[in-house]
Amino acid sequence: MSFYGSRYFGDIVHGELGKDLFRYHGFVMMVAVAVLVFVVYMGCVILFTKFSYRHFLNRQRLEFWWTIVPMLMLVGLWFPSMINLYYMEEVKRPRWNFKAIGKQWYWSYEFCRNLDTPSSSESAESISCYTIDSYMEDQQETFSKGGYRLLDVDNRMVAPADVQMTAFVSSSDVLHSFALPKLLIKVDAIPGRINRLPMKASQCSIIYGQCSEICGVNHSFMPIVIEFIPEKYFVMWLEALN
Repeated sequence: MSFYGSRYFGDIVHGELGKDLFRYHGFVMMVAVAVLVFVVYMGCVILFTKFSYRHFLNRQRLEFWWTIVPMLMLVGLWFPSMINLYYMEEVKRPRWNFKAIGKQWYWSYEFCRNLDTPSSSESAESISCYTIDSYMEDQQETFSKGGYRLLDVDNRMVAPADVQMTAFVSSSDVLHSFALPKLLIKVDAIPGRINRLPMKASQCSIIYGQCSEICGVNHSFMPIVIEFIPEKYFVMWLEALN
């Protein structure tokens, strides 16, 4: 995400989908600027030219084209938008899953020890599951470590980089919102309902986010921090859990 004093927007670590969205944004801006320049030019021609036809009342061909051209432009914007939307919502075959539960006013993460999907021969008792409660870090401790105010947490969620995952998001009390701008993720955490979304970070990084749904007096103090590390170190981290 963008921090105070940043000149640019935050980098996207979502891989190819992030690049496609950037290209689509540039395409939309190109079309918008072209339409704006054309409208301003025609307005200047009508207002300032001496050769204006005052009795111009009807022209069927002109009306036909100024109806068809905007329709074609909207179709051209709609088609790549639907493709990107489809790939954003496509839940691929994940290698690891975790669950994020919004609470007043912190996040809990639940996950199993297995990196890959357990085999059918494994019993439910043999699968170790863990829970991490992630609270906002004390400001004095954040300043002493050179961290980010109101964004760092005491327990970071750890996940493997460049591995397809699925995040399950829910809430235990009120509406929350699990938002990670760098991963192009924003989903509501609803009590009694589990939302599923794909997640994959293309590189090792520390991703910051916040709750984006007004959920109470301490809504501003629910940061989200996920640290993406190489897969081999992530396996070591899982094995070291007690």
